[in-house]
Amino acid sequence: MQTQIELKELKHSPNNVRKVKPSDSGFKALCASIQSCGLLHNLVVTPNGKGYVVIDGNRRLDALKTIYKGKGTTPVNCIVLDEDSAEVGLHANMIREDMHPLDECDVINALVGDGQEDFDTVAARFGQTKRWVEQRISLSDLSDNAKAMFRNGDFSMGAAQALTLGTKEKQDEFLADNTHFHPESVRRAMLSAKIPMSAALFDTERHRSSLGIEADLFGDEEFITNREVFDKLQEEHIFNVCQDYRQQGYYDVVYAKDQYHWDMPELRGCLTVYNEEDYDISEMIIVVTYNTMRYALDTHLMVLKDIKEDTEAKKEMEEAEETITPLTFSNPQKELVYSYFADATLREMWSTNKVDKVKFFKALLCHRKLGYTYNHVNRIGHVYCDSQRIFPSEGEPNGWTNLPNEDVIGRHIAACESAYEDRNITPLMYCYSLPTKELDELFVACCLRGLSIYDFRSESMQAFNEKINLQNWFKPDTTWVNKWKVNQLDQMEEWLFGNVKSGTKSSRVQKITEALSEGRFDPFGTWPPSEQSE
Repeated sequence: MQTQIELKELKHSPNNVRKVKPSDSGFKALCASIQSCGLLHNLVVTPNGKGYVVIDGNRRLDALKTIYKGKGTTPVNCIVLDEDSAEVGLHANMIREDMHPLDECDVINALVGDGQEDFDTVAARFGQTKRWVEQRISLSDLSDNAKAMFRNGDFSMGAAQALTLGTKEKQDEFLADNTHFHPESVRRAMLSAKIPMSAALFDTERHRSSLGIEADLFGDEEFITNREVFDKLQEEHIFNVCQDYRQQGYYDVVYAKDQYHWDMPELRGCLTVYNEEDYDISEMIIVVTYNTMRYALDTHLMVLKDIKEDTEAKKEMEEAEETITPLTFSNPQKELVYSYFADATLREMWSTNKVDKVKFFKALLCHRKLGYTYNHVNRIGHVYCDSQRIFPSEGEPNGWTNLPNEDVIGRHIAACESAYEDRNITPLMYCYSLPTKELDELFVACCLRGLSIYDFRSESMQAFNEKINLQNWFKPDTTWVNKWKVNQLDQMEEWLFGNVKSGTKSSRVQKITEALSEGRFDPFGTWPPSEQSE
């Protein structure tokens, strides 16, 4: 029944489902709306013998009392019901400003607590899904302290959902020890004693009843709570995997649990297999590793050192049958050749005045940002200045020194650190405050650091290399000459000296190095060298 009731006769319901106060901004907006447009939605009330109790519209009642303060006789449009219904209040508030999830939880618990209604009925009653009802009910599992902090706005709904994955004791322990409650960190803390279903290597469907599976009502994943059964089934699966490998005919199968395979005593005489096509399956050891933190099962192939040496010896004999000259370089030699060339080019780029280095490297920076040259041929330079190694991992050759740009970078690093410690000047502001000339020098130095040997192999650099005049860029040293095979050293001695003399390899390498350093030897030339190359 719709009627008008004086404002002074309207009272707040003691059973108001909304226990969390709305925001001040929302309340002010409501007052402004009523003053401007009037009361758009009637209050829903029920008589209590002394007046009327508002069961839907308590925020609007507060707004009316604020607007018409001292005017209790003001008529208010109301709908009068015969009984006070929490269900009505829930319906009405859900379609307006959101109720607090805990308030929704309390109402739903009241509706299902007497056993008269199930989750499906409640979901249909409020136009929600059964999962929504289950999620709200799960909030009942929050500890009293967690509920109080949630109502106070100390953490988000996402964090509250994550807290329900743990026991009340674990919730209180986590809340006491932390001040920031990101949902993901809360989730990890609550699940520390639970195992995600995705971690299982075995068929979980066959063992669901014994695994103690729990569902995450706020996500799609399920969790295993019975760790003892999980560990037993996991180990059984890994054992069967190892047995399968044994039946395949591997030389040996080694199981490593929570340890690096190269640290195992039984594998210290073994070497890693990088190309399994080099060996028969009967020559290889397969190492099965299991990480109990990541629940990760991996395999690694290894081979006994003497088997590897025999295989390599066979390969060398096959290679010896091929035509080998001093210009048939080993792979380490090839890497050093390109390293020498790159190093010499970098030095020339640093010292020459023929190239506008600032313009070049700024263009280099821009071409990476444009994105159209992102392929292995034309992508030049890590111009964000990460440190690149020019020479292979075994170290720099004899007599090699750092590029001059490293001194520039080192000087600015020290000055930057001092500026931050003494005057709290950030690195960005330090660089920004540098004189133009110094900033340009630092910029070029950093860009030079970003180039590697692979950049100088690209087609994009070929045209630029014509601008750099490299004279006698290649100067062989013992590091490089020592990488030749004995028969190549023989050919080089015969070319240089007309004969081959006996002696230790180190003495022969030293003699050849000195001879090559006196003239020009072109590693990109032909063999035998022409008169011009001599």
